[in-house]
Amino acid sequence: MPTQPHEFFQKLILELAVGYDKQLTKYVCSMPTTVPYTLLAPNLVELDLRFIHSWTLKFPTIYPRSLRKIDIMFQDVSIDWDVFRVDKESKAIVFDNLTDLSITGDSYIPELRDVANANNLDLKFPNLERLFLSSCNLTKKDGQALMSHKLNWLHFEGSFIAASQLCKQPLRNLDTLFLAWLGLQHPEETDDFISLANEIFNKTDGIKRVQCEICSESGVKNVDGVDWPYLTHLSLAFMMPFKDLFDMLPKVPNLVHLDILINNCSDNELTEATEFLANIKKHYPAPSSSKIKSLRLIDENTALHSYSRCKQTFGGVIEDLKWYWPQLRDIKFQES
Repeated sequence: MPTQPHEFFQKLILELAVGYDKQLTKYVCSMPTTVPYTLLAPNLVELDLRFIHSWTLKFPTIYPRSLRKIDIMFQDVSIDWDVFRVDKESKAIVFDNLTDLSITGDSYIPELRDVANANNLDLKFPNLERLFLSSCNLTKKDGQALMSHKLNWLHFEGSFIAASQLCKQPLRNLDTLFLAWLGLQHPEETDDFISLANEIFNKTDGIKRVQCEICSESGVKNVDGVDWPYLTHLSLAFMMPFKDLFDMLPKVPNLVHLDILINNCSDNELTEATEFLANIKKHYPAPSSSKIKSLRLIDENTALHSYSRCKQTFGGVIEDLKWYWPQLRDIKFQES
């Protein structure tokens, strides 16, 4: 008899998978378990896998044509893949009916081709509508395959180089584009980042929502080169000097929402920010033409302080902000 609860579930999954593989339409797995390699599941519609810890298991062979949704997450793991079944004479793995694809990496950053075990085969996603990629590397060929003409929602988190590889493809059919650039650590990376971001955001005319999140240990320098005419939502996961921020915003003329994370700011940095805002009419003789309607100031480290820094720091300069951004209607302080 199984001696641990997870052993019981392993046995149960095996029995169910073998007995009902032809009727199986949704497969969800988030525990270490041995799935029979002979499971073909020809009618599988939804595949949801959570790979955690040190798994080195083979997983079921699955026909890709029936799938409509794939959600795969890796956490501290490398997988021995041989997942998607194709005929021997096939030159491509075609996901005919797939509309939603989500791949999330962690310390292990998967290659899309490894996930599909594509080897030398082409990948095709002719009906893909929603794509979520986090810490997932792509080749140029994979980027071309993913940017289906039906794709209308794209969320990418990772390096700005990987993002630019994906966004070299036409973006005109998108309704929503979200890019989160993670890990800008050195000032010398900024020029490359701004150049690649300019290339992307000058191609986004016509997209209803263009959102960017920037995570940087060193901030973003040399903002004079910024040219993001169609960006609508911007999140800064660091505290940029307000003078630099205000000098940059005219180059983001369609921005309507701004998030600023102040977690790691010293009290002195916040004091400098509020002094700048309190004297804003001295710096700028007239209100700006900015379209910003919503501002959110976020401090997730409230537990480290004995007071509410967001409200105490910025509460007294709200009217100054509204004077400079005349379309600003919504200001929120978010603290944990």
